[in-house]
Amino acid sequence: MWEHRAVSQKQFKESGRVSPTETYVQLMDKVEDAVKEAQKMPFDHEEFLSYVPTKGPWELIHETDQTKGDPRTRYIGPGVPKLLNTNLVLGSTWIESERFKFERRISNISDYLKQKTVVNANMWTPKQLVTTQTFFFCSTGDEERLGGSLLTGETLSDNHPLLGTGGYEDGTPEWEPILWGLGHRGVVPDSDPQDKVYYPSLMHRGVAFNNRFGWIRYSPAGFGKDASGYLMTKPTTWITPAVDGNRDTATAFNLLVNLPDRRISFGEEGITDVYLTTGKTSLYTMMGMMSSSTVRQMFGAGSEMVPLEFHCIEPGLDEWIKNATDEDKFARLFEVTGTLGYLLTDPQIGTLGGAAKRRRLLIYPHDQGNLLTCSNASQVADHALKSNYSATVFTKLDQADFMNRVTRRYKAYADLVTASDLAKGARWISQADVDGTKKIGPNVHSILAVRGYDVLNLDEYMETFNDVSAAPERLIRRVVQSVATNALKTLFPLDMLGESGGAQPFSHIFAPTNGADQALVYYTDIRFLVPTSIDKLRMITGARGADRGRMREAFANMTGADPMTGLSINDLCLPFLADMGENSWQTGTGLNEDEIIVEVTMAVNPAVVWKNLLEPTTEEVFDLPKGKKGTAANVWGDVLIHNEPLHEKLTKDGQGHYLDLLKLAYHWSHNKTVDKHGI
Repeated sequence: MWEHRAVSQKQFKESGRVSPTETYVQLMDKVEDAVKEAQKMPFDHEEFLSYVPTKGPWELIHETDQTKGDPRTRYIGPGVPKLLNTNLVLGSTWIESERFKFERRISNISDYLKQKTVVNANMWTPKQLVTTQTFFFCSTGDEERLGGSLLTGETLSDNHPLLGTGGYEDGTPEWEPILWGLGHRGVVPDSDPQDKVYYPSLMHRGVAFNNRFGWIRYSPAGFGKDASGYLMTKPTTWITPAVDGNRDTATAFNLLVNLPDRRISFGEEGITDVYLTTGKTSLYTMMGMMSSSTVRQMFGAGSEMVPLEFHCIEPGLDEWIKNATDEDKFARLFEVTGTLGYLLTDPQIGTLGGAAKRRRLLIYPHDQGNLLTCSNASQVADHALKSNYSATVFTKLDQADFMNRVTRRYKAYADLVTASDLAKGARWISQADVDGTKKIGPNVHSILAVRGYDVLNLDEYMETFNDVSAAPERLIRRVVQSVATNALKTLFPLDMLGESGGAQPFSHIFAPTNGADQALVYYTDIRFLVPTSIDKLRMITGARGADRGRMREAFANMTGADPMTGLSINDLCLPFLADMGENSWQTGTGLNEDEIIVEVTMAVNPAVVWKNLLEPTTEEVFDLPKGKKGTAANVWGDVLIHNEPLHEKLTKDGQGHYLDLLKLAYHWSHNKTVDKHGI
């Protein structure tokens, strides 16, 4: 059993040893004290401005009727310093070392967390300052990047990625620990099950005047995979006990969940973003969380627009089918179908998040350069939209009208997909013949979307406002041809995504003329994330609003989709975001002042996605061990599908819905192959 106790930084400092003697309740008091301490200091914006060079977005500009001179007064937002949201990162592969080589300015987890903090603290106004809190749940093998775990009696080395001195001359670490949580290492060869292991929860130094920033890593060292890639550790041994806690049997996770009232303690809505992979670590952790009512309270209400987002990274469908062995290939196809289906249809996930109960599952391409930087900036843009509309007065509509339009459009395309009072909604796997009875797939409750990024320089971006130049058309072509294709290849085979001949080369994706074909993409959202101030941008464009008519026309010409219902273009300023160089407080945001991120998000049709994932499993027939012919479903699934004791255990562990999806996928594929090849 994964036992949990914990010890505070205060006690660690006094004794120099990590010894788990405090009770949970005492510990909660210590956490709350540390948090209160961090919030005592009022945010001194006069002093804060001395950290920041007076150039770029921070420049004092000539005051006019529309622009304000002082950079502090250009943005108006409510509130006081607060934690705006909590991010969960499940399955460390979301940010494995592979990921870092595509990032220009992030080389390890510490950089990534610092960037997240700095980028969010950039949402500063004289009245508000926000940071995020991040949790990692991961399998092992990432000690180096995630800061590892610390055994009893170990002292910290100066080069620890998070708690080391980080090259500061005063020898102070970059992160301040407020808490050490204690957990079991798991049983692995050569390890003592009595070893005590600690996970730090941290605050960042100096970025937002010690505004609290939690970072917790859960994972016993013994948690790993066997040679064939299957998890050796069952979720019941550590994941469920690590996340499924209540007041009486507290888990380490409870420390930051179980505070009497999250809004009073943290001033935040709860978890708004979950970063995960389609691997089992992510899935089991999610399932463990869904079974804990305490943890479920943590998934907060969010905003009207998108209450909760799940972010997945996947390689292109064709890429990994081509590169994987048969068994692995089919196992992954069935697993990905099951996992995406679980996130889109599980009744418990369907009740997370408040507001209009619309959730979104976003899928990013694996080889997306600068993904971490872009997704951090994108999160800031979401907050800018939610809490500070003047971050985007780049439209002729006022805020209420803009919000109405977005909500209306969102509901319209959501009704195509998700079940509601008005709409039947799409199914994930239409139906399959399971053991002689016809089973119908579950209804989808979340919107499935893919997202890709591109980076422009300021000149290219400015040109897109020019009605005479060809830049708007050029940019839309680039967005549809490369960014959209790269994002869509995660869920659709490449041969579906190429250009067709004719006047509208992409109409087969966005608006098929043949009545029988279904559109792959319902709705496209393009956002330009600009690291400068609104006033400065207005000054350069010489306009108060930006009519994106030329882009809409170009989009209609290429795709055949109605740009009023199928396309939304937004220009968002990321207040003060640019990286201002060596000695500024903002070093490490990863964005240059003249770099504009283009974010393209497409809501896709789930009814086509599951078919694309399962169709490759119906193409070949295999020789089975006992001389029979069989399908990919037999090669991969016989062991699982006919194993009654296993089914009972899965159901008992709260994985029944996932098991049903796997059965549906298996039988759909099996039935289809039998019909197709007559075996």
